[in-house]
Amino acid sequence: MIPKLSLLDASACEEIHEATLDVLARAGVRFASPTALAVLREAGAEVDDETLIARLPRELVEQAVARAPREVVLGARDPARDVVLDGARTWLTVDGTGAATLDHRTGQRRPSTAADLAAATRVADALDEIGFVWPPVSAGDAAPGTEVLENLAVLLENTGKHVQYEVQREGEVPYVMDMLAAAADDGRWDPRRPLMSVVYCPVSPLQHEREMLDACLALAPRRVPMCVYSLGLSGATAPASLAGAVAQTNAEILSAIVLFELVEPGLPVIYVADAAVLDMRSGVYACAGPEAILMNLSLVAMGRYYGLPVMATGFTSDAKEYSVVAGFEGGSSALASLLARPDAIVGAGLLDAAQMLYLPKLVLDAEIMRQCEAVQRGLTIDHEHLAADLICRVGPGGQYLAARETRRTLAAGEHYRPRAYGRESYDAWTAAGQTVVQRAAATVESILDSHRPKPLPTGAAPRFAALIAAAGAQLGER
Repeated sequence: MIPKLSLLDASACEEIHEATLDVLARAGVRFASPTALAVLREAGAEVDDETLIARLPRELVEQAVARAPREVVLGARDPARDVVLDGARTWLTVDGTGAATLDHRTGQRRPSTAADLAAATRVADALDEIGFVWPPVSAGDAAPGTEVLENLAVLLENTGKHVQYEVQREGEVPYVMDMLAAAADDGRWDPRRPLMSVVYCPVSPLQHEREMLDACLALAPRRVPMCVYSLGLSGATAPASLAGAVAQTNAEILSAIVLFELVEPGLPVIYVADAAVLDMRSGVYACAGPEAILMNLSLVAMGRYYGLPVMATGFTSDAKEYSVVAGFEGGSSALASLLARPDAIVGAGLLDAAQMLYLPKLVLDAEIMRQCEAVQRGLTIDHEHLAADLICRVGPGGQYLAARETRRTLAAGEHYRPRAYGRESYDAWTAAGQTVVQRAAATVESILDSHRPKPLPTGAAPRFAALIAAAGAQLGER
């Protein structure tokens, strides 16, 4: 028996879909890119050149969604680590682009650096539970104007897994593509096994800013997969009603998919199920809690309603330290998401509303992923697993320790066995002298000391440096 959590039935999905189509046709969406507006106008959208708003008819939206692939391949520098988003399993990735790091060695919070990005990427590369890698932090010490390329170089140097990242300016596109070609064993970009996918972010409410949109329009003909991530804040940039925030988020995602599928029919796209709330007392972004779970599950259902590959969120916490709050918020959101069965989950490794990297949390989140996957696998109900013959053979007052079935069942993985912490007795735990977080920190240090990701091809690192220098000279600061 396989457990599955679905918040919305077919009729609820249909209601949200109809509300979404109403919003797209009546309110429309602001596209700040003349290129985008020209594409939409030619396809039959009603475009207002003064407001830059395009109103999208039902047929245009539904045709675009139907055109998008139902399966997305995320290639890796190490082919054995390719990821396929096809509904067969759920992959985990780290959370993205935090501005701060909570240093596990000193306990101090500080701005993130390229060294932090390299360390986090290497730890993520070593953890089997991590399927592909976002940049968990932004390197604050990168040069203004080339930070995207510098961060990408750090990612490619420190993982053989697929990387997912942003491209913020159209002028960066040739440099990004050259870097990806240099990182490939055969020296070329292969759209059948793309080594990078792009996180594209609409701007709530109902807007697309020009720079990132034009960059993605330049990437689309190269068939770089687009992960469409619209993060509205319920009560601030999205309606306070959770259903309204879901409908608006859905509209923003679909508006991007419409444009991308017009520019490059059949372009791989990933529907991101995430929305958050503005805490009205503190005025801060709250990424965890019951509202986030409800909106996340609703959006997973909508992505499935459209038949698209879906990335959900989980593991995230608003806690400022690794604590019972971080464990509960991250674990409950992770389990809810896993039971909804998206293709991927983003959220591992960060605290403080996804703003602060804490490397021990990355190790512990990988452990939580293993726990949730054990629940996701469910129970096998058959003659062997019901074990009536065994129960009768052992009988009242007997024990199962010596039974051959016990050995066989445990060897098959019926019982979950934690790695990041133990289930030892209290006396043994006391004698070990390590808390769970200290044990996770020791795992981080072991990985950083001994793990080596797949090396880059010969000449790739100097090529990266030359491309970054050329981009700095041509593009200048933002």
